[in-house]
Amino acid sequence: MTDRKVVRSSRPKRVPIGTRNVLTFPERAGYKRRVVSDVGDRIKQFEAAGYTIVREDIVAGDPKAGSETKIGSAVNPRTGSETKGVLMEIRQEWYDEDQKAKQAEITRGERDMTRKLNQGGDGDYGSVKIE
Repeated sequence: MTDRKVVRSSRPKRVPIGTRNVLTFPERAGYKRRVVSDVGDRIKQFEAAGYTIVREDIVAGDPKAGSETKIGSAVNPRTGSETKGVLMEIRQEWYDEDQKAKQAEITRGERDMTRKLNQGGDGDYGSVKIE
């Protein structure tokens, strides 16, 4: 039997689609960060809601997914399309308040739907239960 020599390929390790995370970035204690698409006046809308542009010397994005860019001092990770993203953050307490208000609106809508259906109004019948 002959000995076989193991040949190592110089090809980079394959990264399956769906396993790359383009929009990763370091968290900051007390703040919630997100990437906002720089389309129309979205950045101004987010600033009006309390978000600020992250202006740290950080690298955003999975290096396997492409390179991030910096415009001025803002972090601008690639979003996977022609649209540029801008890393923004908001104080955690404000973020939590916003999420609580969103959930209250959802809960009101669900309550209204089940109340109307379970009372049998408008020719509907049956019941709905949301868990």
